[in-house]
Amino acid sequence: MIKLPCLHTLGLFLLFSVLAADPNEQLDFERGIVVLVGLPEGGVPRILEMAEGDERLYFCQVPGQERALAEAAEARGLLSHRVVVDPFPGDRIPLADNLADAVIVSGDAPSRDEILRVLRPLGEAFLGDEKLVKPVPEGLDEWSHPYHGPDNNPQSSDRFARGKLRTQFIAMPKFSPMPQQTVIAGGRMYKAMGHIAHKANQNPMLNTLICVNAYNGTRLWERPLPAGFMIHRNTMVATADALYLGDSTSCKVIDGKTGTLRQEITIPKALTDGPVWKWMAQSDGMLYALVGNPEIQVETEKSVRRGLGHWPWGMWKGHEYADPKTSFGFGRTLVAIDLTDNKRVWHYRDEAFLDARGMTMNDSHIFCYAPEKFLAAIDRKNGKLAWKNSDDDLMQALGPPERAQHWVTGYATSTYLKCNAESLFFSGPQRKHMVVASAEDGHLSWTNEVGNLQLILRDDAIYAAGSFKDGSKMLDYRTGDVLETLPGRRACTRATGSIDSIFYRAQGGTVRVLTEGNTAQHIAPMRPPCQDGVLISNGHLYWGPWMCGCQLSLYGNIALAPQAIPGQEGIPSDPDLFYDDAHRVLGEAGDLLGARDTDWTQYRGGAERLDRSAIAIPGKVRLRWKKQVSPHDLPTGPVTAGNQVFIANRSGVVESLDASSGRSIWKAYTAGPVFYPPAISRGRVYVGSADGRVYCYNAKDGRALWAFRVGPRDQMIKVFDKLISSWPLSGGVVVTNRTVYAAAGIAHYGGTYVVALDAESGQLKAQNSVSGTLSSEVESGISLQGNLQVRDGELQFLAGGVYETARYDLETLESRNSPKVQLKSQFRTAFYPYYPDYNKYVSLEYTCEDGRILNHDANYEGLYFNDLALYEAPTNNVPLFRKDAAGEFIRNIQRRRKKDETKRVEPVWQDEGKRRFNAFIIAPNGLLAAGHPDERPNKAFLALIDIQDGADRWIQALPVPAVKGGVAMDAAGRIFLSLENGELRCYTDQ
Repeated sequence: MIKLPCLHTLGLFLLFSVLAADPNEQLDFERGIVVLVGLPEGGVPRILEMAEGDERLYFCQVPGQERALAEAAEARGLLSHRVVVDPFPGDRIPLADNLADAVIVSGDAPSRDEILRVLRPLGEAFLGDEKLVKPVPEGLDEWSHPYHGPDNNPQSSDRFARGKLRTQFIAMPKFSPMPQQTVIAGGRMYKAMGHIAHKANQNPMLNTLICVNAYNGTRLWERPLPAGFMIHRNTMVATADALYLGDSTSCKVIDGKTGTLRQEITIPKALTDGPVWKWMAQSDGMLYALVGNPEIQVETEKSVRRGLGHWPWGMWKGHEYADPKTSFGFGRTLVAIDLTDNKRVWHYRDEAFLDARGMTMNDSHIFCYAPEKFLAAIDRKNGKLAWKNSDDDLMQALGPPERAQHWVTGYATSTYLKCNAESLFFSGPQRKHMVVASAEDGHLSWTNEVGNLQLILRDDAIYAAGSFKDGSKMLDYRTGDVLETLPGRRACTRATGSIDSIFYRAQGGTVRVLTEGNTAQHIAPMRPPCQDGVLISNGHLYWGPWMCGCQLSLYGNIALAPQAIPGQEGIPSDPDLFYDDAHRVLGEAGDLLGARDTDWTQYRGGAERLDRSAIAIPGKVRLRWKKQVSPHDLPTGPVTAGNQVFIANRSGVVESLDASSGRSIWKAYTAGPVFYPPAISRGRVYVGSADGRVYCYNAKDGRALWAFRVGPRDQMIKVFDKLISSWPLSGGVVVTNRTVYAAAGIAHYGGTYVVALDAESGQLKAQNSVSGTLSSEVESGISLQGNLQVRDGELQFLAGGVYETARYDLETLESRNSPKVQLKSQFRTAFYPYYPDYNKYVSLEYTCEDGRILNHDANYEGLYFNDLALYEAPTNNVPLFRKDAAGEFIRNIQRRRKKDETKRVEPVWQDEGKRRFNAFIIAPNGLLAAGHPDERPNKAFLALIDIQDGADRWIQALPVPAVKGGVAMDAAGRIFLSLENGELRCYTDQ
């Protein structure tokens, strides 16, 4: 791994005295992350007052007051949303580098190096009467224009965004309409989202501009964009304190901190054909723009399609570029404006229409292209025409524009001209050939027979990312000769460059070409977003919210950061003990708890997650009791043992209740969300938390026994408005043979850590810390994308991307997945912890005693279903179904009989209500099912279904659907149901 300087160690921090006022009142941001070290004056009530009075997220290290603060924050609905409590406070602040907006210290302070490490650049720390401000280190770059800079070369000079990567944040919005365009400066990311939604989840972001904290993903503000203006063009420029945004009437100057409109810049009518801003660039305090005639107005297109993504291709209105008088981005007037006084310095007008896609700027000139007419250069200082070239060889080489707007070629709206000091480079979706011309006079230099190349201009060569068919290449600047070949890119998305890498789209995921040695790596969980590509700024790399239907595991606004401080990279060998005798539990065999073999002690009934019970479901039921156990966060499903029922939630609360009455017996608190239910074994409760730890409690009274950190260190990041570990236990835990299994991680590139722990003592029995990189050649491996289960003598979970299912030996935890050396992903997921609106349905395949098969399928995004049905036993050992582990191929599941290829297998009965199911229990006398009719969650139900004929023997209406796997039944036949509104219900025999 390349050893890098850390952002916090560069430059001198600023130190000065301030008045001894409340530091929280001095913070100049409304949303962000504040670290509180020690109790402020006023104690726990003061923290709650702060959290209720603003929209900041407080990470609190309050030694001795952890329980009191957690209880009080939970009672007010603040826990995990506004208040996160560190359960193991120490000298280190367990946050990732450059994440916090402010640190407020009351009492003993961590070292100043530690405070500066967690602060983002320009973040503030208050230590008594002193205030530290973290400087912006030299070497950070910004992505101030849509293509990085005015030269349209998407190559960053950021010297921090390099080397081995980790996740910095995953943030809202998860999905974006088309198109999407981003600029970044001043620690803020500005995203403009367009007018076409391909799935219903993109509708909320139609015609919307958002501003995001570029270090922790906090959405700072949003404002509407004018409908009817196509945003995919060079009319956005970000500065340290503002966004310049050109549209159909003016250039808006929007305050970066607040999102308010400061002013509008317009051009006199006498100079232009109209008020529409076509192209913009900014340099040295000057704003340059192409302004002109009104264009085709686009129409906002909402969608009613369900699911995560959709293939977005079509010749949308205006994208055919039929007439330069009305086409996007064509104009005839160039202006230069001094931003110190907003006065016009010069203007240039041409008789021909200039194509904004063919405009670029270097230090001396603005270069303009009028298609099939001429190439020209305008002096930046005075606006004079430096030269105009219409030579036949140049015009013939450039030729007419090709038809774009296709998944192979790309977007018709893409810029196709780049420059440096010596040359002009034509390439892109619309170009038949790559053409290079002299920046001195426009004369033709050389051509390449392939035009649809995504170019990155680096010091050593031109990196030209071509399709799988044409391949990617390094080209010599002077001659165009091929210096080296590289892997091809997948289709449309543009390539971008960091100081050590080139990024472009793989066939699933992202290709990262390391320019030193030109070796290729694979980032599997996400691919570069369609129009932006991977953006590099502020020491980070950014993947935007999603719009397309591709092989993805992570959706959202995602940032990766360099692993600048390796720290401890191994799994610890010992747990954290809460007591010297923490391994001891009264009633070692579970007799005091009263657990029985037929209790529902783990998620979906057991380690294999088979939804099976040996207890008959009551023939009639009534609601015995209900209780609101999680009013502010999504709960897990319940589990039961003895006369207790156990549940957890995404606030990190673990609770035990009396199964007869619903009375709360005990509560415990972890520091992160709990996504899957606890597991019960031999009088103990085991919980996997997104704070990165396995917790063990005495099941009877909730006494904390031990905790085990699974990842390499305590390091929290922001994921969808929650602070969680960089290595969360997002797949829950599973217990078998007196062993607790847990896995930690988000994506393979950050590491995947798997442990087997002694269920009594918490001691490490086996571990695997290397399966995140099964293939060192492409740096690809296992990602944690599914709940843990024990199947076929293995520990398994969905792996996302390259590997369908992660498989580990139960004794040694050695990976049983064969390494794949490939730059592609083929398995899609939408992991329930991060995307609960999608991966919340369950599938079922159960072979009855008579050989008949009960079957229901729901794919990972809840878009395609095979209705619940019973099938006759298969003949000739021909399986009836073919299934992907994540349900991706359910449209092709039913296989035809070999005897008759013209007929499909017909069911004995099929559910006619188009019902979708969140939870099942298969019992000797029927199928207990919780669900709702398709697209009608307001008609949720719990029902006992007769397996023989598919009839409902009884049905109970529910106010909202059950959570995934949200039903349990104990040995006494009591049914417990966890609902999406946080309610826990108990049904018993009438």
